[in-house]
Amino acid sequence: MSTLESSDLQNSTGENSASQSDQPDVRIVLWPFCGELRLDELILSRENFIQSIEDFYKHKNITPLSQLTSTTPFPTPHLLAQFAYKTYTDYETGEADAQYEARLALPDGWKLLTTASISSKTNGYFGAAYWHPQYQQVVISHRGTKRTNFAALWAEEFGMMFQNYVPQMSFACIFAHKVVEVLQNFYRIKGVSFQLFFTGHSLGGSLAQITNFTTKYLDIKGNTFLKSSNVSRWFHPHTVSFDSPGCKDVLSKMADQLDVMYDGRSIDIEHLDITSYLCAPNRINTCSKHVGTVYRIFTDLSDIRWQKQSTKLCRIDTHSMDRIVQAFDPETGQVNKDEQGQLKIQVVVDWPVNARLSRGKKYKKFSKWAKQFNNYHPEIRDETFKLKDYYPMRYQTKTYDERVTSLSKFSHDERQFF
Repeated sequence: MSTLESSDLQNSTGENSASQSDQPDVRIVLWPFCGELRLDELILSRENFIQSIEDFYKHKNITPLSQLTSTTPFPTPHLLAQFAYKTYTDYETGEADAQYEARLALPDGWKLLTTASISSKTNGYFGAAYWHPQYQQVVISHRGTKRTNFAALWAEEFGMMFQNYVPQMSFACIFAHKVVEVLQNFYRIKGVSFQLFFTGHSLGGSLAQITNFTTKYLDIKGNTFLKSSNVSRWFHPHTVSFDSPGCKDVLSKMADQLDVMYDGRSIDIEHLDITSYLCAPNRINTCSKHVGTVYRIFTDLSDIRWQKQSTKLCRIDTHSMDRIVQAFDPETGQVNKDEQGQLKIQVVVDWPVNARLSRGKKYKKFSKWAKQFNNYHPEIRDETFKLKDYYPMRYQTKTYDERVTSLSKFSHDERQFF
C-alpha cells in the first residue's frame, strides 16, 4: 500500500498555514485506505440518483425547525436485517431498475436509490442504497459473501482473517462516499438533512463498519483516501452489522496510521456508532475482535436434526442471513422473546477469536468444550473450573437491559453538549 506524507500534501494543497519556524521538523505519515482508487470501475445502476431526491423535495418546504421537531422513527434491527438480506438478490437478465425494486418488496415507505457493483471477475463487491423520503433516511447495505463468488469468498476467508486490505473495502468506501457527497450537496442547496445508516451481513458487516469509519474520518483527495481536516463531520453514521468477522484490528491499524499517536489524537474508533449482532461462535464471527456494542442473538434451530446441532454444520447454519432475519420480531423490530417473555439476546462481554487460518487455541478450546451444549450458550458460572471470577473460556455474556443505550449513538458535538 502506498503512503503519502502530510507535509507533501500540505505543500501541494496550500493548507499548511503555519510557517517552518512555527512548527518542529516532524513529518507525519498518513496512511491512505488503499493505494490508487479505481473510481471509474464502480458501476451505479442509477448514476443520476440525486434526481430522485430532487424531484421528491422540489415542492416541499423543509426547514431546520421542522426537521428538529419531527419524530422520525429509528430503523429497527429487523428493518436493517432485511436490507442486509436483500443485497443478496441479484438483477435478473435484462431486468430494469423498477422491476428489480418491485421484486425486492421493500418495507413500506422505502425506495431503492441505486445499486453499486463491479464488472471485474476478481472483485465480488455489490452494495445498495435505500432511502425513505418522508423520514429523510438513507441506508447503505453491503453484500456479504456469496459462496458461488470466489472473489468475495477469498476476501472473507483470507483477507479478513489476515486483517489485510481487500479490493471490496475500497469499492464499498467509494460507493459510500458517492452517496454521502450527494447528500451533503443536497443539504447545502436545499437544507434537507438526512440520517445515514450502514448495514451488512458477514463480510458485508465488516464493510459496513469500515465505511462508517471512512465516512466519519476520511475524504477522497486525488485518487486515494486521506484523513479529513474536519473531524466534526456532516454525518454521524449509525451502523448495524450481522455476524461479521470483526474488524477492530483493521480499524485500529487505520486509526493509528492516519492519526497522531498521542497528544491531540482526533480519531477514536470507540466513538463510532457500531452495533453487532452475533450468532453462535463460528469460523466467521471469530476471525477478529469486534468493536462497538456487541450482542449475542439466538437463531431458531428447531428444524435442524439433533445429530447436527453439536457440529460445525450447525454453526454454519446459524450464520445464514435468512435465519438471522427470522430472529427478529417484525412487529416490534427487536429480537424475539422466549417462552418466559424475555428477549432472546445477551450482551457480549468476551468472545473467542480464531487465530488466522489455523484454528487458534482459544477458538479450538471453546469449540471442543461447546459441543456438549446444543445452543452454544452455556452458563459458565456453573462450571466446575471456575476460579474466583476467572473464566478460562473466551466467551462471556450478561443480561440485556432495554433501558441502556450506547453513548456512541451520539455524535462528538452531542456528547460535548451533554
